Order: sequence, then C-alpha cells, then structure tokens
Amino acid sequence: MTYDLLIKGGHVLDPGQGLDGVLDIAITGGTIARIAADIPEQEATRVLEIRGTGRHVVPGLIDAHTHVADGAITDGVGMGMCDPDAIGVHSGVTTVVDCGSVGVANLGVFPAHILPRAKTRVITMVNAGSHAHTMPGPADVSSLDDINRDALHKAAERNPGLIAGVKLRVVGPAFAQIGEDIISTAKAAARDLGVPLMVHIGDFTAKDEASAARRGELTRFLLKAFDPGDILTHLCTPNSGRVLDPSGKPYPEVAEARANGVVLDSALGRGNFGIEVARRQADLGLYPDTISSDLTAMGQTFHSLLECMAKFMSIGYTLSDVVRATTSTAATALGLQDEIGAIAVGRDADLSIIDVVAGDFTFTDTTGQAFRGGYGLVPVRTLKAGEEFSPGWGTHPWGWLPASA
Repeated sequence: MTYDLLIKGGHVLDPGQGLDGVLDIAITGGTIARIAADIPEQEATRVLEIRGTGRHVVPGLIDAHTHVADGAITDGVGMGMCDPDAIGVHSGVTTVVDCGSVGVANLGVFPAHILPRAKTRVITMVNAGSHAHTMPGPADVSSLDDINRDALHKAAERNPGLIAGVKLRVVGPAFAQIGEDIISTAKAAARDLGVPLMVHIGDFTAKDEASAARRGELTRFLLKAFDPGDILTHLCTPNSGRVLDPSGKPYPEVAEARANGVVLDSALGRGNFGIEVARRQADLGLYPDTISSDLTAMGQTFHSLLECMAKFMSIGYTLSDVVRATTSTAATALGLQDEIGAIAVGRDADLSIIDVVAGDFTFTDTTGQAFRGGYGLVPVRTLKAGEEFSPGWGTHPWGWLPASA
C-alpha cells in the first residue's frame, strides 16, 4: 500500500488514546490510515520528517471558546472579531467554537460568509441576546425581552444543524434585579433547541461588595439550573461571580454540577484569568475540563490557545494535562468525541505539530499581575483532514513564545 503522506519521527502525544511516544502516522485521502513505529518511507508518496527536541504531534487542537464572526461586526462599534483561520489552522488549532458573537439578528453571517471561507472547523453558538456583541456597551441582555425564544427557534429551523449551543453572559446591571429570570429564560431557550447552555461568569461591571455578593448568588443559582452538558465558562475569573466564596473555598454547587456532567471551561481571554485564582483552584484540585482562549481581535494581539496552555503549565499542569484539555476532553464537551480530538485510524487527519520550548518566560493575567513559567508552546505545522497549513508569525512582535523573563 502507498500512503499519501507519512509523518515520521515525531513524539505522538494523545492522552485520550493512551499514545505517548515516538510513532509514525500514515495518511491517505485525508484520513489516518496507520499509526506505528518505523513505517518504511518507501510506503509513502511524501514524507514529512519532524524529528526534533521537544517536537510533538498531538490531535488537532480544539479551542472551545473563541469569537470568529469576522466581518459581522462594525469596527469601532461592537467587539472586534478574529478570522477563524488566523486563530485556527494558522495557530496550530483545527477546531474553534464561536461562543455567542452574534444573536438571531445576524446569525446568517455564519452560513453565508464565514463557514464557506474557513479551512478551520467552526462550531457556532448563538447569543441568548438577540443582538449580542453587535451592540455598544458591556451587556448582551438588559431585559427578558432581549431573549426571543420564538426567533431563536426560527433561526434554528432555517439553519439546520448550525446552532450548537446558546451563550449567555451574566454581565450588566439587569442581573442585579432579574438575574434568576434571565438565566432561567436562557436555559429554557437552550432546551427548546436541544443544545447546551454556555454561561459566562465574571462580571467586571459589579465592583462594590453588594454587587459582588449578588453575582456569587447568581453563579450558585445557574450551577443548580444547569443540565448535563451545559458549560460554565471563565472558571478562573478574578471578577465578581467567580466559583470561589470570599474565603477562597468552592461553592458546594460546583462539585455537584461537575458530578452532574456540567463542563467547566477556563476561557482565559483578556478579562477573565486571575493567576492567583487559578493557583488556588489547582491547590484545591479544581481543574478546568477544557482550556480555551476566548480570543477576540484585541486579545489576538496578546495571546493564543497555545499560550493559554502554557499558562496552566506554569502552575504545574503537565503537557499531557493541557493537551487532554484541548483535545479529547474538549471534543467530549462538544459532543464530538467520535469525530475530533483523537489520533486514531479511520479518523480525519486533524493534527497539530508543536514545539515545547523550555525557558524562563513571563506571562500576564487579567489583573496585570506578571508570573513566570518554564515552557512556551509554538505551532510548527497544522493538518486539517490531511491538508497542511503553516503557522502565522505569532501573537507577539517577536513571534509565538511568551516574553523572556
């Protein structure tokens, strides 16, 4: 048999499949045909030799929280969005999830403009608020009228299979008065569509002690309202509404929700990652199920999914831990464990070739606190269903690596 492509000499790391060692991967027709040690080069039309210190082949990385509605938002009016391929296949990532960048009013931008152009797999969640991030201001939902269940149902009918989830941000003054009603209405809308509800916790607008306490109440409420498969995003936020009580202990609803199948997503972004919160949670054994970037156009100039992974490695997570959180666990969280997130014969050849670079690096969290880590991660080559992509320059002026300490 002659394979189209043989990836040879790489350290294959797929925690979900129990792969951790030097193996070759043969690809035919965009599909993984064989995984074994020392597959002869003459059995392939082309060979990609990737030996190198620290070089790993991992399942195509999955960024479970991004904003890629590029072109749907007017510059200077709404939140700037990323091009899906810039933060996808050109950043070592094969699948991105857009988390509520648009509402029902402009959901059609995805099938009409974004999905046909993207080489990266794009999974779309609709915002519970009808206009979502297209509107100025921090809040997506200011009243119950902003969640139009009939319109959401119509949008799903006219775009079969497009809506993979409903996104709600618990941000803004309306939540002080009617937060429970907003959460319940959004949950009902997700149930209408038969999809998960993803809820953003961490309200940067709630500054005073009373407002912070109120957001804590709402986080506990939503954890109890969640169904299995629903997603809490921004686990490590330092903002009001985080999952730790004022004494630094997790609310009891956190463990109950996780035991019930609720997904805990980190979604660092520019505004929702506190290093001290993340360290405290790690000390308590409260680990995120998924590591994601929450990248927007502004955030794209500061970090990447690989850098988010490296931030967790600075706390003590292993490479295997962070790869699992961006591959097999992320695939399961999306209900796509039989399609993506694994290196397996018969699967699409979605692969990320990355370098693990040891050094003394400086990272920065949401609060501006600098912290140091011993590893940076760099994309080398990305394969999406066997098609190869080279990385872009990187998120920093000097490239992909974090700043040297």
